[in-house]
Amino acid sequence: MVLHLALGASIVLYGCGAGQSGTSAVPNSTSGAGSSGSTSGVPLLTLSGTQLTFPDTSVGATSTGQNITLSNTGTAAATVQSINVTGRFHSDTSLCLGTLAANAKCTMAVLFTPDQSGTLTGSISFATSTGSLTVGASGKGIAQTLTISTVATSLREGESTQLTAQLDGASTTQTVTWRTDSGSVTTDGVYTAGSNITASTTAHITASLAATPSITSTLALPIGRALPILTSSTPTQIDAGATTTLTITGTHLSNLSQLTINGLSRTFTKVSDTQISVQAAMQAWDFGSMAIKGSMSGSDGGSTGTLQLSVKTLPVSYDAAVRFLQQAAYGATPAAVQQVQQMGMSSWIDQQLKNPAYDYASAAGASYGQYYRNTQSLQYALRQRVSSALSHVYVVGGSTGCGPIDCGPFWEALLENDAFGNARTLLKDVALNPLMGAYLDNANNAAYPGIVPNQNFAREFMQLMTIGTVQLNQDGTSVLDANGQLVPTYTQSNIADMANALSGWKYALAGDLGSQAQVPMVMAEGWHNQGAKNILPGVTLPAGQKGEVDLDAVVDTLFNHPNYGPFLSRRLIQHLVTSNPSPAYIARVAAVFADDGNGVRGNLGAVVKAVLLDKEARKGDDAAQADPATGHFMEPALYLANVMNTVQGVFTDDQVRNVDVAMGQPLYSPPSVFSYYSPDHMLANGTYAPEAQLLTSANSVTKLGLIYSIFTNKQPGFQVNWKTSPFSNAASTDDFLTRVNHLLYHGQMPDSVRTTLTNYIAANAGSSINSMLPDLIFMAVSSAAYQTIQ
Repeated sequence: MVLHLALGASIVLYGCGAGQSGTSAVPNSTSGAGSSGSTSGVPLLTLSGTQLTFPDTSVGATSTGQNITLSNTGTAAATVQSINVTGRFHSDTSLCLGTLAANAKCTMAVLFTPDQSGTLTGSISFATSTGSLTVGASGKGIAQTLTISTVATSLREGESTQLTAQLDGASTTQTVTWRTDSGSVTTDGVYTAGSNITASTTAHITASLAATPSITSTLALPIGRALPILTSSTPTQIDAGATTTLTITGTHLSNLSQLTINGLSRTFTKVSDTQISVQAAMQAWDFGSMAIKGSMSGSDGGSTGTLQLSVKTLPVSYDAAVRFLQQAAYGATPAAVQQVQQMGMSSWIDQQLKNPAYDYASAAGASYGQYYRNTQSLQYALRQRVSSALSHVYVVGGSTGCGPIDCGPFWEALLENDAFGNARTLLKDVALNPLMGAYLDNANNAAYPGIVPNQNFAREFMQLMTIGTVQLNQDGTSVLDANGQLVPTYTQSNIADMANALSGWKYALAGDLGSQAQVPMVMAEGWHNQGAKNILPGVTLPAGQKGEVDLDAVVDTLFNHPNYGPFLSRRLIQHLVTSNPSPAYIARVAAVFADDGNGVRGNLGAVVKAVLLDKEARKGDDAAQADPATGHFMEPALYLANVMNTVQGVFTDDQVRNVDVAMGQPLYSPPSVFSYYSPDHMLANGTYAPEAQLLTSANSVTKLGLIYSIFTNKQPGFQVNWKTSPFSNAASTDDFLTRVNHLLYHGQMPDSVRTTLTNYIAANAGSSINSMLPDLIFMAVSSAAYQTIQ
């Protein structure tokens, strides 16, 4: 159809071209003056759609954009005057504002940012020169969850932790606002607990999204008091066995509830928040370091770190000193242990060698019970222990005509006086002593022409006291001839001539033996055999010598015999240290017997020192190197003295005779010239165990019964004051067991003994440990482990 318009007339057309979808707008069009009669260009605006639907989006989050395209498919330009976006939708409208040329288009992205949950709607409206165009928009807001996380489950006063806010389980870039009702929190989420916390509390820390304050989360964080921290002590080193006042510095010490030293609670004084004082009582066996630890009670309680103080090192450890005293004395007392620790073993022995012997010659000293009383004196400890060992070699029994009670102390005096002297002196004193003369029939032993003198002393002087029956190497092993046979040291003929050489000695005084027990015998030349004497193979004394000359020759011959060193060395080792010394041990001691380092042979003090300080003797001082195959059983007299020493009991009078007789080892009364037992007695497994000959079932039962009677103060002649014993007033079961372990077992108490004592205490929980001491210590000293010196 053709329209003919009059001059100045106009027409406006609205509509969509064929196949055109969407919204369109066509503006009014007029021809200008002087129009040729044809129409001017017409804009046509359309949108890409009428509705935008967004995916579900978390509240406060922004969705991905959805595009709207505005197209001008007309032949003239159009103008977009404004774009209005409503609801929780937004877009950069500048992309489509202004002139849109013909056949041009613009695109803008619309975003959805919900601020609440649920379905939200809005619109995007375009106001243009051709009219208005509108697109609807809808989307669903999903509620968001804000959480707070931190690595700390609780804090103490003044401590800090980093907080992290997470939105729906993931970190967020949104600005978070922090606040708390206790302590402080920075804008970047660093929380610091408050100060001056006097009781446990809880801090509430809140985080919220700055853009959406309604999205919030609160963390409840337990806050405790500051732990007390121990930092230093004055002094920094303490003495074992002493009580020391410690000034300890640190922080928050006003919160300290308990202080322990080596696991035991100690009373302390709070000086200030940074200082306390405490009395540190160290046990004598403590060594290495002392651990001081504090703790704070309460629901927010806990332990501080440990403050370590060094314990002053002594030359000898407590346990090594106890073990040494079991070898060198009669068990350990706290005073004796302290002396050994401070002096060192070598210096302690040197001092013992200097100490004079006890005076048994005095009326007060010549007492049977004095021997046992002296076992408790540091003055005589080693000397008496060595004299005891010698008494098993140089044996005088009770059949001398002067009983053990009257004359036993005099024989003890001889052995103690010579214990640290020269072995040659000892041999001559033994040979001339009237008690030995009476016991082995060499007193008044005449050799008239045609009369053969008694050979008892001559035989035992060689066999049991000096050289033995077979030749020995210096390590105590037997010498073998070319045929592998033992080589005897003497013959029967030598014994006869030895008796002749020793003939002619008689008592110096008239009267009973007791009155002259300490007066050496004298020579009666008329009774002495004047002939030549072949006393040992290759050793002949010429005829015509006086009795005293022959005696000196005999003593010199035996003293210088190569057997004497290893013979006596083995016997001393057996009694002091171990029944089974190695040949190397014997050889080392025998070498000292041969030469004490100053060219002197037979220096018994040097020999004893070598026995006690030898590496084989000291090996067991370290529990890790202890050898259960070494050591020796305690004979009854040694056991009795050790037990009384350990509990610090008292031998009140001579009634101790009733006890040692019942135990099977009456003092000064060996049953034979072989003493109470043989040095070569063996167990079934081939191990030497001389003292085992006395350990019969009957003796053991009797011995333990007597010990229990002593411990319960029912045995006449003995007294034990448990209130002053080193085991009294133990703070706990552990404290008591520790004392037993160190005082009785030099740190090596068997688990079986520990269990027995623990169970007994537990079974009598209603009683104090003090009241149980007689029973507990009895059980401790009854064990086979205690009765074996190792």
